[in-house]
Amino acid sequence: MRRAPPNWLRLLTLLIPGLLAACSTPYRPAMVVRDSAPFPGIASLVQTGNGRPLDVILVHGMCTHDAAWANHGIDRIAGVVSANVPEQAAAASNGIQLIERTQQIGSTLVRFHALVWSPLTTPLKRQLDYDDTGTPSDCSASGSGECKPKRAWLNGYVKDKLLNDCLSDAVIYEGASRQTIRDAMVESVSRILESNPNGDRTLAVVAESLGSKILFDALSAMLESRQPRTQALGQQAARRLGLLFMAGNQLPILGLGEQDIEQRPDSRSAMAADALQRFLELRRRQVPPGVEALSRLAVVAFTDPSDLLTYRLLPARYAAPDVAVADVLVSNDRTWLGLIENPVLAHLDYLANPNVARMIACGYPHAANCR
Repeated sequence: MRRAPPNWLRLLTLLIPGLLAACSTPYRPAMVVRDSAPFPGIASLVQTGNGRPLDVILVHGMCTHDAAWANHGIDRIAGVVSANVPEQAAAASNGIQLIERTQQIGSTLVRFHALVWSPLTTPLKRQLDYDDTGTPSDCSASGSGECKPKRAWLNGYVKDKLLNDCLSDAVIYEGASRQTIRDAMVESVSRILESNPNGDRTLAVVAESLGSKILFDALSAMLESRQPRTQALGQQAARRLGLLFMAGNQLPILGLGEQDIEQRPDSRSAMAADALQRFLELRRRQVPPGVEALSRLAVVAFTDPSDLLTYRLLPARYAAPDVAVADVLVSNDRTWLGLIENPVLAHLDYLANPNVARMIACGYPHAANCR
């Protein structure tokens, strides 16, 4: 006679469908927030570029990244536009690794440049390795060996990733190493621009979290540089930039570190200009005499509302005749029981989100040739 399953197994069988039903991804497909401006995708720039080469720069955000991130990010974006991707080439300079790939899409040459700046901060972050979660050990006076206190699994997972590996990047950049990192970014961006000069709206940027601020700070530094070569390249970037995609925007919280509590009233309307606003203002002021007005720049921010480290862009702060802004809500992972989304995946998986990759490639409303 067949034995009946134990009570715990029957209970689990009943619970699993309920748990699965309670799992949701509220912003898949992505939701473009009301009053957002339409924006083109990379495919649109290819279609309207008259065969001129197009450059796409990717910059990662907080947490350790490597060449695999660069290749995966390029694959996700390029794959929506074209399935044929040539071999990659990699080069390292000033601590920032540059992963490059060239792809022919129709009559347009698209050059991808992924800037991996993680190697710059890795040596400092290793000072926190002692705190990484490990197998609990005896930390009492009678114990021996390395002390590894007991830590709840979820807390350990979040502590190791979001704090020790990710938030530490922001602390490093906002501190004494800021100029070093910014200058390395200036040099890397200059290298890209010098090797690929061409006309307006032939530069697109995809930047994640802290990477957005590092890039904006670098572009502003180029526009303010007293070196003619660097300033000219900054002006070229301002002129060429047609599309700016930001994932996991952290400008509001990072901007707090640049304000003086004695000079700033407690009012959102009086918020200090952040890194993006400073770059946009310099972009307007640094157009050389005799050059036509700047093309309208499309700025698009992707936000997972459950991402603990991310803030919406608030289009009203940036929109202007030369800037169109869109906020897009996305879900990077499942929300369980309406209570929690994996906080690590919520922040780190924007480019892995097919909705994000599709909008980067196809724009909104979607270009006709994008599915």
